Amino acid sequence: MLALAFSVLITVYLVIPEAVFRYIFGSFVPTRSFVLTRVETVYRAVLVAIIPLLLALLLVWRVPGPSNWPFPVRDNTDQSRRSDYKIVASALYSDAEFVRTQRDFWPAFTRSSRRQARLVCWYYIMLALTAWGAGKLATKFGEYKDNRFYKWLADKFLFKYISQWHPLLTDYFVPNTVVQADILCTNDTLYQGRVTDHFLSGGELSGIILQEPRRFDRKSYLEDKASGAKPDKEKYWVSIPSKLMYFFADKILNVNLTYLDLSGKAADTRNVEKYLQVQLGKKTGEISVSVKDAAGTPSDQAKNMGKI
Repeated sequence: MLALAFSVLITVYLVIPEAVFRYIFGSFVPTRSFVLTRVETVYRAVLVAIIPLLLALLLVWRVPGPSNWPFPVRDNTDQSRRSDYKIVASALYSDAEFVRTQRDFWPAFTRSSRRQARLVCWYYIMLALTAWGAGKLATKFGEYKDNRFYKWLADKFLFKYISQWHPLLTDYFVPNTVVQADILCTNDTLYQGRVTDHFLSGGELSGIILQEPRRFDRKSYLEDKASGAKPDKEKYWVSIPSKLMYFFADKILNVNLTYLDLSGKAADTRNVEKYLQVQLGKKTGEISVSVKDAAGTPSDQAKNMGKI
């Protein structure tokens, strides 16, 4: 019985809260999918639960009103609470102890259940507020990126929940910019265009839409190059008669992202580079970060920036 009670408590206090947090957080920014070990799952759940749980305990133990509502208990002193929990735990652990304390067990169990229900109620309220606040903060990187505490919070917590594709394919890190993508498909065809939207499935990329797409005429380029000419690569981009073009993720071999500053000045992509190094590393393959001005001329920063 004690093992069953412990499993119920784990589910109520860790498993469900982590799912609730992800759901509320995901209403602000797309969340990433996780493939975690059991230990990592518990660690992440504890990380999410610790602050809301401490706040809820403070409310139900020390604050008038929440300390006895909802599910009020007539005798709600600290001594009575400890005594009731001791009786319940002992009876659940040992059948002999249950028989010996059966007369006191059910009243103590009822009071303990009402206390737990009250704690869970306030715990989930605090959890929802925490998830709402974290989600709200996750959308404010452009506004608070120079704040040291915010950057620490983002690196250590927020980015661990945000889908890795959302910051890369939007102006999340570099506000007021357009993300240009060079997409190499599995059929060895290279396309280019501005990213207007992207789609996620379980936090992973499922597709990208490019606006005003172009295709690189690689065959003509190689022929001209073989003839001894020095072809200008820009002249071999062929416009596709389509305003928007959709790319399925399983058909994409490689993606090169370029951030075009609408004001004509080079965009600062240091936050993008750091994010890739810390969060993605080599797991996403070759993703390059470059900067161009509005005229399409690479900046000095772009020339000195290699692939990550």
